[in-house]
Amino acid sequence: MTFEISPFLKWAGGKTRLLPQLHRFLPNLVGRGYVEPFLGSGAMFFHIIQTRRPKRVMLMDANPDLVNLFIQIRDNLHDLIPLLITHRDHHNAPGISSEERKAYYYRVRDIDLPASGTPESAARFLYLNKTCFNGLHRLNSNGKFNVPMGSYRDPSIFNEEHLAVVAILLNGVHLSTADFRQAENLIQDGDFVYLDPPYEPISATSSFTSYTKDRFTSDHQKDLRDMLIRVSNRCQFMLSNSTAPLIENLYNLPGMSKNYVLSGRSINSKGNGRGKIKELVVTNY
Repeated sequence: MTFEISPFLKWAGGKTRLLPQLHRFLPNLVGRGYVEPFLGSGAMFFHIIQTRRPKRVMLMDANPDLVNLFIQIRDNLHDLIPLLITHRDHHNAPGISSEERKAYYYRVRDIDLPASGTPESAARFLYLNKTCFNGLHRLNSNGKFNVPMGSYRDPSIFNEEHLAVVAILLNGVHLSTADFRQAENLIQDGDFVYLDPPYEPISATSSFTSYTKDRFTSDHQKDLRDMLIRVSNRCQFMLSNSTAPLIENLYNLPGMSKNYVLSGRSINSKGNGRGKIKELVVTNY
């Protein structure tokens, strides 16, 4: 199954490759609202908006820079494009040496920009996403992006026509920086909610939950489960997560259906560590 408009970001745990499997679990959305508290690359949103007809869409994420990028594409693309062109022209300049390219990357990475909410910060976010190692988004305890540069040769920073269509798809979509707990008050009767939180690690070495400076812990996983119990009688939801024992146990409840899909590992520094793994999909329908 292929869709014309796909995410414009690289994202750890992004669902683009899983959409053909996840598609079969989706309910009819005609005349209903769609809520997504963990936006990420927006793979499920792009799928929903092109294959379903929700009456309203509410997208949230705890990462303010990520949300700002989507907002700037929706509302301010004419100012964003020249900034992206500047980054692309510097990074992919004809004859640029690897040392010069590396120097530019780290200069952009380490620069202190005004608080999120500007096209400059959005352009920086997208540039770093497309040129850093494996598209990984990782923040240190001070909230600073600290991923090293990737080894891509002349990477495509952006596609202007693609972003123009993304802006159209985002028209009328509500975007906000929010913790997943805040979604509870935004869910209306009859809504469909898709949740793709940072996965609970299935081993000590697989842990990666630092999409924001505050780690997503096992307690957050429990809080998320409890929220879904509270809203389950007024909406339909679908949750993606790992098959870690904690997650399997949390959702081993009446009224919750557990299903499984196969996912390929996409972020692993060792080639022999990439393969098919089983992921959990929980629904209340």
